[in-house]
Amino acid sequence: MIKKILLALALVVAVALVLSGVGVWLFLANFGVSPQLALRVVVEEQKDAAAVWNAEGPIATSNGVAERGYVRIGGIDQWVTIRGEDRHNPAILILHGGPGDTQSQLAYIYRHWEKFFTVVQWDQRGTGRTYAKNGAATPDMTLDRFVEDGAEVTNYARKRLDQSRIILVAHSWGSIVGVNLIKRHPELFSAYVGTGQVVDGPAQTLWEYNYTLDRLIADGNTSAVAKLRKLGPPPYDADAQEEVMRAYLNRYLVESDKEYLLASVGLALANKAYSMKDYSLHQKAYLSFALPKMYLTESRTNLNLLGYEMRVPFFIVDGREDRLTPPQLTQFYFQEVNAPRKAMIVIDNAGHFVAMSNADAFLRILVEKVRPLSAQRS
Repeated sequence: MIKKILLALALVVAVALVLSGVGVWLFLANFGVSPQLALRVVVEEQKDAAAVWNAEGPIATSNGVAERGYVRIGGIDQWVTIRGEDRHNPAILILHGGPGDTQSQLAYIYRHWEKFFTVVQWDQRGTGRTYAKNGAATPDMTLDRFVEDGAEVTNYARKRLDQSRIILVAHSWGSIVGVNLIKRHPELFSAYVGTGQVVDGPAQTLWEYNYTLDRLIADGNTSAVAKLRKLGPPPYDADAQEEVMRAYLNRYLVESDKEYLLASVGLALANKAYSMKDYSLHQKAYLSFALPKMYLTESRTNLNLLGYEMRVPFFIVDGREDRLTPPQLTQFYFQEVNAPRKAMIVIDNAGHFVAMSNADAFLRILVEKVRPLSAQRS
């Protein structure tokens, strides 16, 4: 048994090194991913290998839709996918986080959502397959342009699916775009669902710094404490500075977040519609283009300044152990929001990536609380 485990672990490392590059494996190691966790993730993915392989494949139902390709959005070609078992189901547009952390290659995670919703994914300007098409010459990397791109993608999906309004599900950085989008274009949406909700960037980053410092002190990690104190508390002028702090914070992420981060690499690489070149460009776009360009916008955002009047039903679904956008800070913002209907739901044993790590639990909330609103506001 021990020999089998060691062989499996060796395979995990080998696959990660060969397919992902040494940098990705070191990146995952930086998150404190244990060999036991790595093995568990690999075993789980192997149980459903066929579905992982065909994650972006055809949908066989009579009213199914499975489309993927470039759409002219904001003056450039941007990657959009539309998937669902019944095109007449309510549509969801997912706004991915990052900036630059696309989700379209992880269609497997949302496969159960496709029974109840038509899932629209969009690789935002300067990210993923959109970056692959336009490269470092991508223009207009501004929040205002992202918001208007979001409106154009929404209108494309509405027309393609013949729906008057759609549901917006926005994660992390995407929640900055999302709240601006529903404030500016409420007529396009039947509901907003934020997760890993960013509210006050400076306050949340300061919370991260203090949390990390406290944990390092408690662990007696004097070297790390010294480095963090030398760095000093935020605000920072560049993402590279914040990454010094994040490198330590990553090790204190809840287990489900670490599991998702590891699983996402395997799912992307096993997706037959997603090549190694796609993966390489995804990483380049994320870490070397979108994130550095949008860092100050993200880190200094304060959604309180937009006001609290929302003209669409407003939901927040967070993980209780979110170390990046802690729900106890988000709660203060949520209490001030005035919307036709609102609810904040916190899922236990989950963190910043709750929509992906706990996709089925998240789906139940969408079906029970959000889906009925689509019919009411159509």
